[in-house]
Amino acid sequence: MPWQWISRILNRASSEDSQQDNKPEVNNSSTPPIHNASLAGHEESTIQAAQALESGFFCWLLDCNAAELEVNSDRLRQKVQTILKALDQGAFSVDQLPRRPASFPLLIKLLNSDNASNIDIANTLLSDPALATQTLKTANSPFFRSSHETIDTVERAVFILGSLGIRNIVSATVMMPMIKSNNSKEGILSKKIWEWGLLSAAASDQYSYHQGDSSSPIYLLGLLPALTYLLIYRALQACRETDDTLGEIEACVVKSVIQQRSWQLCHSICQQWGLPPSSNKYLLDAERPSPSESATPLRDGILIGTHKVLQVESNSPIDDKAAFSLIGASNRINKIVVHFLDGKIK
Repeated sequence: MPWQWISRILNRASSEDSQQDNKPEVNNSSTPPIHNASLAGHEESTIQAAQALESGFFCWLLDCNAAELEVNSDRLRQKVQTILKALDQGAFSVDQLPRRPASFPLLIKLLNSDNASNIDIANTLLSDPALATQTLKTANSPFFRSSHETIDTVERAVFILGSLGIRNIVSATVMMPMIKSNNSKEGILSKKIWEWGLLSAAASDQYSYHQGDSSSPIYLLGLLPALTYLLIYRALQACRETDDTLGEIEACVVKSVIQQRSWQLCHSICQQWGLPPSSNKYLLDAERPSPSESATPLRDGILIGTHKVLQVESNSPIDDKAAFSLIGASNRINKIVVHFLDGKIK
């Protein structure tokens, strides 16, 4: 979850501010104008909020304290570089990716079409028994089920949930096999990542919808960062098993490797799964948003998903107001998204 975009947003704010006040300076005092002092304070508080959110998230995810997240020695820096080199030389394998259903491209096409019927969608799901079974299981999970009534057939799931709901459930279904259910360290971590991924995906989808775009695979893209975290963590454990000199993989090393390779892996998965070309733009907007781009649903969804998961599972180091200051969407939309997520959490 890199935060380099903060400086871009602040630079944009500074530029807008200077354009609004393009008048000759009449105050000869050395004291900066009030609006500049206010902007400086806003910049500092925004940076502090982002850093606090990032630190709080990784402390929760990796079960450590803030000091353990710092790569503060040559030994640790060298370990990070050794691992990155190993990963780039093939520690990531396509075989590690969750199975992409053969019917996935057709299914996404149907779900994005205004002319596709519920019967068409149901029949496509039923053409892949494993996908159909997993879809029903996901549809009846607490996060997705909107009532106490059990959804017992694919046809009923499509009817009740609609194409948008089914699209989101299918996206989550693709990732579910990655989640371990045991009480091992990886099992606990994978459950945390899964919870964060669901909230980030749901939030991204809501931001996209309320900003007028309901046809993109944004929900699936919202899950991708969580998926890459799991893949990277498993690759790190594999590196440790094959290289005895690495020893214990410290929290700071995990964090550093994730931040340097997560987005790259997201793009690789998009290519492997044959997702629409627009997917790469969403990923780039989230990773390196343009200062002129205000609507970045994927980035905003991941940010608010991070904030909400910390509120629920731990204590978010920032409040809603500070979280909203990091997001490009309006406060009206932010409140709608938060209300939606609160309903899912309950």
